Amino acid sequence: MRERIIDAALKRFTYYGSSKTTMNEIAEDLHCSKASLYYYFPDKQSLHVAALEKAGETYFQDLQEKAEQAATARQAFMELIATRHEFAKRFCRLELFKVLKDRQLMRFAHEAFENAREREIGIITNIIEKGAARGELVTADPEKVAALYMHAMIGLRLSLVSKDLSEEISDEEFERVREWQVQLADIFINSLKK
Repeated sequence: MRERIIDAALKRFTYYGSSKTTMNEIAEDLHCSKASLYYYFPDKQSLHVAALEKAGETYFQDLQEKAEQAATARQAFMELIATRHEFAKRFCRLELFKVLKDRQLMRFAHEAFENAREREIGIITNIIEKGAARGELVTADPEKVAALYMHAMIGLRLSLVSKDLSEEISDEEFERVREWQVQLADIFINSLKK
C-alpha cells in the first residue's frame, strides 16, 4: 500500500505540483480513506519527500545504465546531461527548489539529498576512472574532480533562478542550461585529456 500511495502522489505531484495537491485527492485516486495515507505518512511533506526519492531512484538507475553503456567518457558525460535534462523537464512540478528552500521540508529530505549527491559523484567518478583506464583522461583524484564537476553543473542549473525558486522554468531556460552544461562538460573533458 505504501508504494501505491507514493506512486499516486508522484503522478499527481508531477502533473499538478505538490502545493496544489491535497491528501484528499490522493486518497480519492486510490479509493481509500485519508486516514490510510496518514497511517503510512504522518503528513504531506513526508509523502512529498518519498515521492522525490522514488523519482530520484529512477533517475539514478537511468544515469548508471547510460554511463555504463557509453563507449567514451565524453559520450557518458553527454548522456548524463541528456538524462538530467529529461528528468528535470519530466519532474519539474515536483517542486524540488521549494524543498531546497523550505527548512521544514529540508529536515525531512536532508539525508536523501546527501545520499543523492554522493551517488551522482560516484557515477561521475566511475566515468572518469573508466576514461583514465582507456587512456582518454588523466587525473590524480577522480573523486575530487567528479565532485567539482557535479557542483559546477548544479551551479549552472541554479544560475537561472534569479527569480523566486518556486517559479517554473521555461523551455528556453531548460535548453539554455542544457547548452551550458554541454559546454562545461567539454571544458572538463578537454582539461583532463592527455
